[in-house]
Amino acid sequence: MMTRPRLTISTKALVCQDNDLRGNITVGAGTVLHPQCKVWATGGSIIFGSGNIVEENAVIINRGPDALIIGDNNVFEVGSVMEGAKMGNRNTLEVRSQVKSGTWLGDDCVIGTVCSTHEGEVLEDKTVIYGENNERRIYSGARTSQSIIHARHLEYLMQTLPKFNHSRTSS
Repeated sequence: MMTRPRLTISTKALVCQDNDLRGNITVGAGTVLHPQCKVWATGGSIIFGSGNIVEENAVIINRGPDALIIGDNNVFEVGSVMEGAKMGNRNTLEVRSQVKSGTWLGDDCVIGTVCSTHEGEVLEDKTVIYGENNERRIYSGARTSQSIIHARHLEYLMQTLPKFNHSRTSS
């Protein structure tokens, strides 16, 4: 027996109408899904925590049988692709970066512009992937200023996007 796909959106989230959402998706409080993003739960469900930003042309796909759990305060920049198995908190997928199938991201990771993970890779907290050879290092500093910028970015999006886009509600 097939069940109807379900979209559950927190009343404090902002999900623009002009995007492609498929399957069972839960969007947590303060999360913003820009127009033109794609979130496809073709296998298991996709569950967003709070305060995430999914920008235009970003793609998040879960083909596996288990739920893809995305933590809090992550950023999926323009054209990034997330096919990983799990994502912690405060991660950034920069423009046109790719997290390949089965990959687990810890907390505070950065996948640089046009960089990618390996399939099934497990990235420990504060891993940074950068450069044309997808080099890896562990960031040793604090990201407190990044948290302030992220909060301001969310506030700006919550005020601006509804002026120019229709939003969705739960189905």
